[in-house]
Parts: sequence; C-alpha cells; structure tokens
Amino acid sequence: TAWFEWSSRLNLSRNRNKVLSLYKDQPLDNLGRGSNSVRVGEPMGIFYGFRSLGVDPSTGDIVFDDVNGDGIINADDRVKIGDPNPLLTGGMGNNLVYKQFELQVFLQFSYGNDIFNGSRMYTESLKGSDNQVSAVTTRWRQPGDISSIPRATESDPNNNNRISSRFVEDGSYLRLKNLSLSYSIENRLLEKMKLRSARVYLTGQNILTFTRYSGMDPEVNYAGADNLRLGTDFFTYPQSRTVSVGIQLGL
Repeated sequence: TAWFEWSSRLNLSRNRNKVLSLYKDQPLDNLGRGSNSVRVGEPMGIFYGFRSLGVDPSTGDIVFDDVNGDGIINADDRVKIGDPNPLLTGGMGNNLVYKQFELQVFLQFSYGNDIFNGSRMYTESLKGSDNQVSAVTTRWRQPGDISSIPRATESDPNNNNRISSRFVEDGSYLRLKNLSLSYSIENRLLEKMKLRSARVYLTGQNILTFTRYSGMDPEVNYAGADNLRLGTDFFTYPQSRTVSVGIQLGL
C-alpha cells in the first residue's frame, strides 16, 4: 500500500435558460425585493430597474440614466441591471491520506452571477428607523463632494433608494465549504484497547469565503428555492461557520 495517496474530483455545471414567449408578450415585473423580472429574450429572474450613474457632486442626489431621452425619469427608463444566473458553478473535492492521517477538502464556487443587496436599501438609506452601516459616514455633505453615497434627506424627493444598479453587486465566490482532518489509531494499539477501530477527527464547514460581495454571505437568496425571485439578499441570515471535534470508536 502506498504511504501517500491523493485523489481529486471536479464537477462543473453550466445552466442556460431564455424566456421564449409570454402571454401577449407582457413581462412579469417587480417580483420580490430585488425586482426580478421575466421578459421575452432574457434569462429567468433578471434584475430590472433604473441604471444608476453615481452621485451628482453638485446636488448629492443619484443620477439615473434617462434611457429614452425624454428628460423625465420614470418607469419607461427601467432596463436590465443584473442577472442572478451564474455563468458557471462547481466544486472540487480532495482526499489526501498519509499513513494514519486523512485530510478531506471540498471547495465550492459560483462565477458570473449578480446579487441584489436589498439590505443596503435600508442600511444606507439615511432615513427611517433602520440602523445604518459605516459606509454612510462617507456620504455627500456639500457641493463638490465625491461620494458613492447620496445626501441624507428624510423626504428623498429624488427617490435615491429606488431599485437600481446601485445595489447590484458581483456575487461570484470561492468557498472552503468542508474541511476534515482525522487520525486513525494504529492496529497494534487497537488490539491493546480491544477496539475494532478508533478515529479522532476535526471538521469544519464554511471555513473561508473569497468574494467581492459586500453582504454577509454570497451564497444567499431570501426567497429560498423560488425559481423567479432569484439572487436577492434581504437581511438574510448567513450560513453558519461550524467547527467540531470528535472520536469515532468501533467496538
């Protein structure tokens, strides 16, 4: 028997979908907190809203793209602002054995999907009773300020917190999903202890996550397994990081 063994397995998944037809070509709009939409020619559940062009340094309000050029920002200016469907998902498992030691590592990833961070609509709103995140300390305060956070205003006449690309983020991630290190007691010691097998192990789940997403967990959807309300984070509790130690005995 080899004193060192290493085996790996890789799985990749690529799922494509496109809406071909709807009744009278009428889209299904404003689905859920992220304003998911079902529209002919697009994937299921795209994010549909206003395109944010940033904060106007002279007024402190968000500038929204006047798509049709009529000088008025209204529902006719809404466009596709994101896609929650990943380009590629997958995982990689590794199993390493050295003498009595065994290490199992599972990596999981998602690439090319967007997340609508609905939590930021409230925690960066600068109005109402919700606690605010530290990013609001960099908000626009006076003419000439350059900031990604608009001015503080209770009335918000410009509706700065409307559904827009301001809250759409890259949801790609790489996660160390599972890690397990174990040691199996040698046979000569098992005989002395009158045991058939004995193993000491340390395991962990959701150990590390590499992502540019600013929320608590990129592997998230507040609507669960819903196939229309996709990729939306709305004060969703993140997956727990757990670590456990144990002994497994065979009598």
